[in-house]
Amino acid sequence: MTIEFVAMNETHLDAAFALTQRLKWPHRRADWQQALLLGEGIVAQENGEVIGTILCWRWGRDYSTLGLVIVDDAQQGRGIGRQLMQMGMDKLAGSNIRLHATEAGKPLYEKLGFVATGHIEQHQCRELPAVSAPACAPGQRLRAAAAQDAALLTALDRQTLGQHRPLLIANLLDSAERFLVLEENGAPAGFACLRRFGHGYAIGPVVARSAQSARALIGELLSGVSGQFVRIDTDRATGLGPWLNELGLVEVDAPVTMYKGDVWQPESGGMQAFALMTQAMA
Repeated sequence: MTIEFVAMNETHLDAAFALTQRLKWPHRRADWQQALLLGEGIVAQENGEVIGTILCWRWGRDYSTLGLVIVDDAQQGRGIGRQLMQMGMDKLAGSNIRLHATEAGKPLYEKLGFVATGHIEQHQCRELPAVSAPACAPGQRLRAAAAQDAALLTALDRQTLGQHRPLLIANLLDSAERFLVLEENGAPAGFACLRRFGHGYAIGPVVARSAQSARALIGELLSGVSGQFVRIDTDRATGLGPWLNELGLVEVDAPVTMYKGDVWQPESGGMQAFALMTQAMA
């Protein structure tokens, strides 16, 4: 049978959602819909059945991400994953590409020129224990983000991973359950989102200058979702892992961060990414 590769559109979302359901990934159909809205995808089809997917996001001129690379278990060993990856990389030609790899996927990505640079810790809790919001440090203030903050938030976000994501910020301002801005002595010092994802809630992106500032943002968001499923994906290098474990958000997975091209280096004293939007979109 001939495998056909076509651009993903809304008509493929039910089948893509079914693929993640079979893998026991947490994505809702709405999560797939958001991912496609912000990027573009390719599906592999055989006899009209979707048997593989890949999505890619070009975040500005220089940096991009690949994710949701899936091949149905029954179709493994036919080279479909490699073909999808090559097509995704072709779409992102000229940019530095980031992805997060499972142990199963890592050997293929290495063959395609990706290099491991670290780990992302996936922390989650099915029923979050009560969390008290930490007190802000002197001079700090938390406030709700507003539409007029969009350009500022986009600029802060770009400092963390080099990705220019105005469409993502606009989408979050419109759809997030809570979107907080942290100010220090009247100047912006970070932001964080609480949004629906998977089995319940996800916190991310979280952008801040320091771990203390990130904990202030995350703690405030956690204080409002006791008893709920909550997930946070954080780079191991941030050092937030032990604190999250103490709060009941235990580490359940640690995919590998990989780059093809130059790795973004945040400026010293600038903003850092303390939690990702998603492992796929970073």
